[in-house]
Amino acid sequence: MTQPPSIKPARARRILLVDDDTAFTEFFKEFLLSRGPGAWVVHTADHYAPALACLKEHSVDLVVLDLRMPVMDGVQLLMLLRRTHPGLPVVVLTSSATPENRAQCLQNGASLFFDKTEIAGGLEKIYAALESVATAPAEGFRGMLRQVGISDVLQMECLGRKTSVLEVNSAQGSGRVYIEEGAIVHAELGTVRGEPALFKLLALAGGEFLLKPFSKPARRTIDAHWESLVMEAARLMDEASAPPPAAPPGQEQPGTAGPPPAPPRRVLEIVLCSGTGELFYEWQSPGVEGRIHLLNLLSRISSSVAQSLSLGRSERVEIEAREDRVVVLLQQDRRVFVRSGAQPAAP
Repeated sequence: MTQPPSIKPARARRILLVDDDTAFTEFFKEFLLSRGPGAWVVHTADHYAPALACLKEHSVDLVVLDLRMPVMDGVQLLMLLRRTHPGLPVVVLTSSATPENRAQCLQNGASLFFDKTEIAGGLEKIYAALESVATAPAEGFRGMLRQVGISDVLQMECLGRKTSVLEVNSAQGSGRVYIEEGAIVHAELGTVRGEPALFKLLALAGGEFLLKPFSKPARRTIDAHWESLVMEAARLMDEASAPPPAAPPGQEQPGTAGPPPAPPRRVLEIVLCSGTGELFYEWQSPGVEGRIHLLNLLSRISSSVAQSLSLGRSERVEIEAREDRVVVLLQQDRRVFVRSGAQPAAP
């Protein structure tokens, strides 16, 4: 007798509830677990810091977010999540459901916006909406390279330990970058493979990108850390755009090969924190607290200089030393400290 085919149960969806009203959070958590037994894994956080820690530790399908929270409000956290987790759906559920808040949240990437005060008669409607958003296919997150750089998208995917394929299309060429659990494992552009293809893709200007579900490449062609790859790509682009140094007067030597090339460099440490100094990520940094203090200080100095000179706020600071180079990025929602140095000669 033929046995009926077994039905594989659907994977439980992971949802993160972010609300400083812990009583409401527990109520809504119990409702989700009772309404869909086995369908949900529910994480909770009462403000932005544990929410970001949860996203760093767990793969989450959906975030439900309140607006009125301490330190970083819901709109600010929504904007941060749009940059750090661009493919993650966010639903706003708040008692501050003004037309202005609704418009601002939807403009900044919220999938849906609900009024918490109407939840008593609309739980089933909200549940159906959450289920629909959480089960939507991952494919389809698009962006224009004029608005977001490929390196930004790669950093977001790698910091979030995502597994995906970044497809890039531009007038200069089309290619793919394969990301597996936060590591770049392969890149291809035409007939070029591996790191050369990745560097060419990172140098593209204009076009669009699309994040797609992961498919395993035929072979792994990249083993280096993503931080080193992004920094090396930035160095190559700087070198390509910089004019050749002029020889001092009277020392021109036609026919010579010029000065010896600079030794190759490698990333020595990285620190990434929020605009309020909350640590997001660090790699091989001997003094994280000192680096964050420096980032906060440079941000204040940058704002003061911009105000004094009536200039736009500086977002990039570079410090060159004999051995090391430090690049600091100062953005509204995050700050980055990267130190690189000469690559030791092979033994």
